[in-house]
Amino acid sequence: MAIIHVLLVEDDPTWQVGVDALFSSEENIDLLAVVDNYEDALKAFDEEKPDVVLLDWQIKGERDGLQVGQKLLERGFPASRMILVTGSDPALLPKHPFRLIPKPRIASDLVYAIQEVGALSQKTPTR
Repeated sequence: MAIIHVLLVEDDPTWQVGVDALFSSEENIDLLAVVDNYEDALKAFDEEKPDVVLLDWQIKGERDGLQVGQKLLERGFPASRMILVTGSDPALLPKHPFRLIPKPRIASDLVYAIQEVGALSQKTPTR
C-alpha cells in the first residue's frame, strides 16, 4: 500500500491535533506538515511536495484556504487532490472546485477521502 503524503492548512490547534491523531492510526497516511496561513502553506507545499492538500477555509492572515487552493491550481496542482474542510456553513462558501468535508463529519469522512484522493495521486505523482 502506497503512502499518501498530506499537507494540512489549518489554524485551529484543536483541529491540528485531532487530524494528526486521526492520521496516526492510518498506516498509509503521512502528515508532512501543518501550517496555519497562506504564505506558510505555499512554502510547505514547495518543500514537502504533498500528494494531497487539506485546506481549512478560514485560516490566519488576510488570505483564506480557498486562495491557497487557487494558487496551487495556478501552479498546476489538480483540484482533485485538494480537500476543503470547514466548520462554516457550506452555503456561505464561494464557488470552488474542491471536494468539501464539513468539520462535523471530518472523523467519519476524512480518512476515506484522503485514501480516495491519494489513490488518484499515485496515478499522477508529483514526487
